[in-house]
Amino acid sequence: MIYAIADVPHADYDNYDTLNKLFHALSPLGWEHSSWKNDTCPSLLKEEKHGNYCQVFVDYINPDLREDPEWSLLSYNCYDAEGMLIFEEQFDNVDKLIIYLTKKVTS
Repeated sequence: MIYAIADVPHADYDNYDTLNKLFHALSPLGWEHSSWKNDTCPSLLKEEKHGNYCQVFVDYINPDLREDPEWSLLSYNCYDAEGMLIFEEQFDNVDKLIIYLTKKVTS
């Protein structure tokens, strides 16, 4: 059963629609809600081979609420087993990120 994410790190979070759209598109592919109370914004995580993992951060709509107002709305990051960043891609459109990660268009 796929559910809506309501538990996020900060009470003033303003981007539930994007977070839930992304979660519904990616959870059938093994992505899990991974928001921790010490993150600046909610995230989804997928474990890969050999301890590697990828994470998508869904930042605030309002740039003034972001840790850095210059950051994109969505950040796709991949890390090696030691937690070192090996790849990062920024997106400002959830549909483009979904297509990038799933290679298909969703509604």
